[in-house]
Amino acid sequence: MDGLGWAQELVAAPDLETIGGVLHGRLKTYVGRPPAASERVLADRCAFEHQVRHYMGRANQRGFSFSRIFPGFASNWVDFVDQNKSLEQTVQRGGLHRAYEDGRSDHAQVDQVPSAWPRSHATEAPSSWQVAGIDPLQLIRSVVAESMQGYAGSALAAPSAPVTAPLPLAPMAAPALTGPIMSAARDLYLAPPDRKKAHLSKGRSETAAIVQFAIDLLGDPLLQSVSKEDWNTLDLALPDIPHSRDLPAEASASLYTRYRYAQKHGWSKITRVTETTIKGRYRYGLYKFIDWAIDEKLYPGPRPTFVCIDPQNLAALPRDAFEDAELLDLLRLPLFTGCAGPHRIWTPGRYFFQNHLYWAYLILILTGMRPGEVGQIQCVDIQTDGEFYYFDLRPFDARKGRVAIEDLRNLKTNSAGRVIPIHPLLIELGLLDRLLYLRKLGEERLFPEWEEYTRGDGTTRWSQPITKSWQYVKKILKVVRADLTLYSTRHLMADWLDNSAIVQRTRNRILGHVNDVPGGYGRKGTINANQLAAISALEPAIVKQMREILMVAKDRAERTELIVLKPRSGKRAGSPTND
Repeated sequence: MDGLGWAQELVAAPDLETIGGVLHGRLKTYVGRPPAASERVLADRCAFEHQVRHYMGRANQRGFSFSRIFPGFASNWVDFVDQNKSLEQTVQRGGLHRAYEDGRSDHAQVDQVPSAWPRSHATEAPSSWQVAGIDPLQLIRSVVAESMQGYAGSALAAPSAPVTAPLPLAPMAAPALTGPIMSAARDLYLAPPDRKKAHLSKGRSETAAIVQFAIDLLGDPLLQSVSKEDWNTLDLALPDIPHSRDLPAEASASLYTRYRYAQKHGWSKITRVTETTIKGRYRYGLYKFIDWAIDEKLYPGPRPTFVCIDPQNLAALPRDAFEDAELLDLLRLPLFTGCAGPHRIWTPGRYFFQNHLYWAYLILILTGMRPGEVGQIQCVDIQTDGEFYYFDLRPFDARKGRVAIEDLRNLKTNSAGRVIPIHPLLIELGLLDRLLYLRKLGEERLFPEWEEYTRGDGTTRWSQPITKSWQYVKKILKVVRADLTLYSTRHLMADWLDNSAIVQRTRNRILGHVNDVPGGYGRKGTINANQLAAISALEPAIVKQMREILMVAKDRAERTELIVLKPRSGKRAGSPTND
């Protein structure tokens, strides 16, 4: 039999990594070469499948993450098992009537063998996996010998000589389980989808971190073997994942390292996550993965229910709007009134530098947009009806005809596609000048300095530059209110709209909130001329004070009392040039 060479390599292998390398190489060979419909080939593959299962169980027990060391191991394993099942069916249809269970049990009885065939000689399997004492070479010879005896013995009334008892096989879990281990299922779940199914996989990448936590916590078991008790273990652990704040860098590498740090060091110097994080991120991510596995028939179900919350988990903190004094303090900082240079924007000086942070703060304040939306604004999104300017965040303009699905804008929700009036103050401060400047540089985005940022938990954000800046600004301003966040600019705009004559439906359209009416009715995210005029004229007393601060600095720059700086390139905002 041509497949026994690998068994000799296993005998000589000194550790799990070496054994895994042998098995990984052989797996690729098996999968890449279609198997011949032969009993001998089937016996060889069944024995090899048994040994791989044996290895995976041993590795999992010892915490050896072979799926990370050998990329593709898991997917090759799934393909290999599927090939074996198909081959077994082919052999059976050919009239050989074998009942190989692919090494998944100790059943080796063949229909042709007389019922008087002695089986009392078989050694009873031990109660747990005993790996170290089994010689793989003898194991393969035993499996093959037994299968060949059954095939040859169909013509004999009884064995003519005593049969040597085969070596005991390493016992397998009962009932027999197949399918991928959890990390292999995770890889399939996160794999780039077929372009025709891409719309079904939106948001999967943001669940990767919590799925990895489940893999690390449960020891990367076969997905089908995950029991109700395993899910309960996971449920109990979710509230014990601490916030990354105040953790050492090495402990923040993953959700599991954060969890282990808390288990080892206690909670005296670290903080628990909020109930919202547990429900909206952890549970949601796990449910999304499990539902997918059930649909793909990789997990039998039912979907577990996660319910655990520790009394020490933090309550969700409601966000509040800026108070007038807080907003004016922000706009009196050197970035808006005159700074010391492109690298010292928070230090007073003689330079007027309208960089990406300057415009981001003002757009957030005067539009109520989400920080992540600001980072994705395209230059072509700035539109005009001839009188008013607006940001057009709709997926596409239906009046211009149909577009390909792949060209649609990637939005948070359907209601996020909308038209947002640009406040006249932004135009007066020179937003259109920035637009023209960036177009001359060949830039497509209004903030080319901003790149998509992948957080430690696997989620992606477009708002990292402004979020990081706000953390620094809070220290400068000595902000003590915990409910004052960058998102408070949305609440500020909501307050302005609530205190005006703007109707609720228009308010919802501007802020990108879900309306009470079906989304398929009415004008699709548009705002009519009267509404544009009303919103553009929205100028409470605080906006007038903002205008005084901001326009004074711009006027000083126009009178050359401040030196105007512009970035040389949109992607290198730190390299300014004199205007």
